[in-house]
Amino acid sequence: MRNDARGERENGWRPPAGASLLERLRVTGRSRPAADPDVAAHLRALLGAGLAEDVGTTDGDGRIVVTKERLTRALSCPVHRSVDRFGERAFTLPLACGALMDVLFRQIVTVGGIGDPMADALDALGMDDHQDALVAWIGGLSAAESAELRAEVERQSRGLSERWPALEPSWLPRTQESMRVLLAGGAVELSARADLAIGRPAADEASVALVEVKSGARRPDHRDDVAFYALVEALRSPAPPFAVATYYSRTGEIDVVPVTHELLVEAARRCLAGTRVLAGLTARPDDASWCTACASVRPPADRAADALAVDRGIAAPSCGVPVLSLPHGQAA
Repeated sequence: MRNDARGERENGWRPPAGASLLERLRVTGRSRPAADPDVAAHLRALLGAGLAEDVGTTDGDGRIVVTKERLTRALSCPVHRSVDRFGERAFTLPLACGALMDVLFRQIVTVGGIGDPMADALDALGMDDHQDALVAWIGGLSAAESAELRAEVERQSRGLSERWPALEPSWLPRTQESMRVLLAGGAVELSARADLAIGRPAADEASVALVEVKSGARRPDHRDDVAFYALVEALRSPAPPFAVATYYSRTGEIDVVPVTHELLVEAARRCLAGTRVLAGLTARPDDASWCTACASVRPPADRAADALAVDRGIAAPSCGVPVLSLPHGQAA
């Protein structure tokens, strides 16, 4: 975790705030998708064609639950891949910061302010039984680690308070918006939870935007995450969202992605590939590829060299395996 305020001052860039932040989210520069039941039917057909009724079971209740995290891990290279069960996570300071900022963002949207950031966030986490282990882990940090975590949470919460505007009731803001869709006769469940949904349910055209909040640095897989949100919303509603966005509380950046038919089809194909891996129906066919996790850990110079090698048709090493070109949406 690091302070990015100095970088902002040096390059002259200022993160959007207030009305300009909302304008970035509301106006994408593209026409909003029309409400069309054929779109959802086409996406369901695309997904259903690759999933049999007997996809197998991995989650106790007889249903394969597909989330953005599980998709990313299932579609990673052999070094980073883990087809896991729920609840298996290693606690780190960045993970703790992310969980604390999630609840503080919810507080900003619903209450409009933050008192003591660390105390408010821990109180909120303490009300969720699923977060008991994380709360206990935070309580056991050393004095130095606790001070580092508190300083970063306070810095990011100040940024949230200064930049994030109050949302008008007409925007119908909903935090922790839960989205679920069943496929393959109920054997597969697509599950997503957006940090923020704004806009009324679609009538004639798309009117909803979904926002994911991240406390760390930008990663290539974040766009895959919000595309998955767009897919789930498109499958369950009369229209897809008109935009999906990632808001970075560390820097104040917002990455807004207009939702198009092409984005939804690519998200469906990626979802199908990952679901088949999770179901044990197939191994990922491109096991020699690099993945978004590779792109996140390799130095920028190495990533540039890899890209140049690929352009020239030369395999370059990444996590000990060759680098191959991948379809859009599967690699950085």
